[in-house]
Amino acid sequence: MLPAMGTDISLFEWMGKDTDKVGTWDNGNPDGNMDGHFRIDLFLPDPTEIKSVLLYTADENAHPVGGQFWDTATTNYYILGVFDQGTQLYHNHVPSLGTFSGDMQFDLYAADSGWFEKGNWFGIEVTLEDGTKITRLTSIGEPFIGPSESPSGQLGNPDVDGKSKIEGILQGDSKSSGSEDQSPDQEDSGTAIFDSWNTGAVDNSPTCSPILTISKPHMITYIDTYHWNFGQGTASGGSISLQNGDGEIFGPWPVETESASGVANAWWIARPNEVIPEGNYIIIDSQPETWSQNSESPCGLTKVEGYPVQADPATKDDTEGQSESKGTVRAYIAVDGQCDSPIEILTSGCDEGLPDIPVELTFTYIPPAYSDSTPDTLREMTDENGMAYFKDVPAGSKFILKTAVKTMEKVQEGSMPDPAGDVYFSFDYRCKGSYPEEERKRLEQIAGVGPDGRITGIVTPVCGMEGVICSPECSLYPL
Repeated sequence: MLPAMGTDISLFEWMGKDTDKVGTWDNGNPDGNMDGHFRIDLFLPDPTEIKSVLLYTADENAHPVGGQFWDTATTNYYILGVFDQGTQLYHNHVPSLGTFSGDMQFDLYAADSGWFEKGNWFGIEVTLEDGTKITRLTSIGEPFIGPSESPSGQLGNPDVDGKSKIEGILQGDSKSSGSEDQSPDQEDSGTAIFDSWNTGAVDNSPTCSPILTISKPHMITYIDTYHWNFGQGTASGGSISLQNGDGEIFGPWPVETESASGVANAWWIARPNEVIPEGNYIIIDSQPETWSQNSESPCGLTKVEGYPVQADPATKDDTEGQSESKGTVRAYIAVDGQCDSPIEILTSGCDEGLPDIPVELTFTYIPPAYSDSTPDTLREMTDENGMAYFKDVPAGSKFILKTAVKTMEKVQEGSMPDPAGDVYFSFDYRCKGSYPEEERKRLEQIAGVGPDGRITGIVTPVCGMEGVICSPECSLYPL
């Protein structure tokens, strides 16, 4: 029996040493020591049993090195704790995690053996019911984003924009609101520097403003807010901004919206990609009357991601401390394959990997005033893995990327940090289906776990099925 086509780990990332969930050996209970926390996004187009998940120390080619292993299976390794929507699946090694389908996100916790240090690489290996092993790679401080050949020989398609699902945020541990500077252990590509999300019931209208404090300039890559609004969501998205103690406002930045458990436009996401100086900032949402809050986070549920930079080229007139380093912008195009119908796209495996369809991207950048470089516009075609590379972009440059599959144009803006490094973007043209609210509620009511441990009653919403709502991208296919 072959695994369902399209089965893939779309994201594997390091979250930090942020809580205590498991112990050592076969102890799946807290032991008083902070654990290493990872997260994976897994897509299972059909109900599939997950036999085990193995975490291990690796080299850059995903080969095991160092002899450190954490496992869910009945082995002599330390236990690997797996949490689904905040619920721990087991407290001892088990022969199987159960049967799952659709988009799944798991939080993984491993007892610290001294290896959760910046620069170390880790592999994750998910074993399915038929013995198929799907592997991904990440590192602490240098996140893996982009296609990678795994030890099992499977080429996976990453979710390179690093965007979390709303369910993934809500399934994490409750975190206290407040600010914290990024520690040396955190990733340089944008990790949480403020997080007031929690799993409690929510009300509207925060009673205070969340305050972000940073002790050095930061590139702000991501800000989200939650608008459950008593199950009504919002009519459309608004904007998010930051205001410092002098009243200076950064933004407002427009948001993209996503549904949360079937509620339209409940999750607001801004991607500023802008450097802000050190200081104290309040987070401003343009629609506070629908912004979610509760007793644990009375100032509103929100998350800010970013990373420290050595200087803020946008606010300095002199060149002292500025660098002439150059970096690379990597753009990833995710599209479905060549199929005869939308149903085939999601059921026959056409969306596994990229078809041999090159896509052109237009890249325009404006260097900072202190740079000797001049503005330029570049054009690149994606390679066989759906990647395009724009090299030698000066530190501090502002840039814009544009691309189109058929006539659907998508645009993203960003900036190159100082010192320069690798910056990643993705354009998602995949066809997706979703249930209308009434159908989703009906399916949730009849869902359950059978005596064999299999989840029943939930069917993956495939575009083309009766009653399923298709995303706008579905009109592009067959390519």
